[in-house]
Amino acid sequence: MRTALRVPVVLMAVAIGAAGAVSCSRSAPEKTAASERPTAAAPKAAATPSGTPSGTPAETPTVTPATDLPKHAVAGKDRPSIGAGVTMAGGYTGKDFLSRLAKDWKLNLDKPVKQEMPNGKMRTYIHGRGGTGSGTGTTVSAGFADHTNLSSLLCGTGTDKSSALDFLAACTELDVAGIDHAKASSWLEQAKRETDSLYKERAAETKNKKEYVVSEVFTSGPVVMLLHRTYDTYLLRILGHAAA
Repeated sequence: MRTALRVPVVLMAVAIGAAGAVSCSRSAPEKTAASERPTAAAPKAAATPSGTPSGTPAETPTVTPATDLPKHAVAGKDRPSIGAGVTMAGGYTGKDFLSRLAKDWKLNLDKPVKQEMPNGKMRTYIHGRGGTGSGTGTTVSAGFADHTNLSSLLCGTGTDKSSALDFLAACTELDVAGIDHAKASSWLEQAKRETDSLYKERAAETKNKKEYVVSEVFTSGPVVMLLHRTYDTYLLRILGHAAA
């Protein structure tokens, strides 16, 4: 049986910087903040948000105009600056969704932990990783900027797993109101094709298997999504209101 996925330090260093309290920058991946553990088909009916409304207002997002975002996959050094994830929706905890995802993919979820971000702010995370069967080799990390409402979701899996696309697609099915799941599913398929193609192209040119590429940014309702690809890992990032 394959052991749990080990996400490369370079990729996760980039991911935690954007999913946490700081924006994703254009500096070299090796200089990004320390990493965290990140860990299909579209539904026919509209999803119903989980969690009980708490009346907590959504944070004001740092906006990057959509016109400034790449329309196709780019090399890691050209990754877009899309800001930090903020609350996806007031009262949306995402806990029911995480429970379903863990059950369907046999993920072991840890207890919530508070983690200090590079800018000194604290954020709560729930980390998890695959245990047995189809879950082995998959990881998940849910972030809560206000310690209650979901602000980011990172899903990781191996590029050699036959179930990779299905797992990542399941992560796009967040039940927060406003996401167009049909478009998210279509985008993910295209993003995977483009990142796979660009990765192979760059690896062939540089003879470096540790190349790293990023998909175009997809915006839907209260979230943005983008896919990272490195030599043996896919990492899907879903951030609350990080771009418009």
